[in-house]
Amino acid sequence: MIKVSAYYYDGVSAAQKTVEVTFSPGGAAWVSGDGVHFSTSLDQLQIESRMGNTPRNIVLKQGGKLEIADNDAIDQVCAHFYRRQHHSWLYRLEKSYPYALIAAIIAIAFIWGAIEWGVPRLAKVAANAIPLKAEENIALEGLKTLDDWVFEKSELDLQQQRHLQKLLQQIESNLNSDYHYQLKLRSSREVGANALALPGGLIIMTDALFHLAENDQQIIAVLAHEIGHIEHQHGLRAIFQSSVGALLMAGLLGDVGSISSLSVTLPTVLLESRYSRAFELEADDFASAYLTSNNIKPERLIEILTLLSSQQSTNSDFDYLSSHPAMEKRIREIEKP
Repeated sequence: MIKVSAYYYDGVSAAQKTVEVTFSPGGAAWVSGDGVHFSTSLDQLQIESRMGNTPRNIVLKQGGKLEIADNDAIDQVCAHFYRRQHHSWLYRLEKSYPYALIAAIIAIAFIWGAIEWGVPRLAKVAANAIPLKAEENIALEGLKTLDDWVFEKSELDLQQQRHLQKLLQQIESNLNSDYHYQLKLRSSREVGANALALPGGLIIMTDALFHLAENDQQIIAVLAHEIGHIEHQHGLRAIFQSSVGALLMAGLLGDVGSISSLSVTLPTVLLESRYSRAFELEADDFASAYLTSNNIKPERLIEILTLLSSQQSTNSDFDYLSSHPAMEKRIREIEKP
């Protein structure tokens, strides 16, 4: 026999009654005291899990509940009748520091894995679900913010601007793409020599980058690199990876309309966070493949990246290479056959 003191609640009123519960070896249970007298069995009881030393509730299937502070006695009942043995097991885990440490490590590993692999994969799925028109709208809104923030009107003459537009048209004509590419020329003392890829096919190129390039093929290499970002939807994926809430709306809930506000985060992602190393290397691969297939040496990409690296300004907040992979690694990847 196991006897424990308890408080009984009939489930009808808030009255608390002091009772004694007796558990017999055969599985029967008697509840008596303070005007309460009835019998039941263990299979008619729902014993809640143990949480430290807080009083445990036992719910009666016929209605009402018992509140018992003697958790050790209830653990004995559970163990004796081979029922709900997980209650004491959970308690032992809770009180075991090694198990708690292991659980913490597993939780950290799970969270790290979700951030490292789960979020990027879900971001890719979400980006693929965005209609092209929505991408274009995000890009246009992002461009407006960038123009208000860091860009000014291009100072290149009309002939130079037309020449650059023709270079982009030449690249686009050699691609089988769903995007209609547009080149926006801008001047910016803060940004310096730079090129940015916005979702939907919009590319921004600064006057300083035009003046830095030694030939058209180097410019084509830069444009092909930015097109690689767009083709792989790096802009959208970077936004989603930086905003888990937006990622869930687009990827899980299918709420495409609600992500139009993501345009406000696009400038920050492009200028401050930049793209991940994996994105940059993927865009390099795209550019190298394009150059090779159009009889342009991939070394032209290496040349312009080297020029950009050599003219880095320590005073610039928006360095084209500030968060790009190490130049040596990028060059090694580009030079691979």
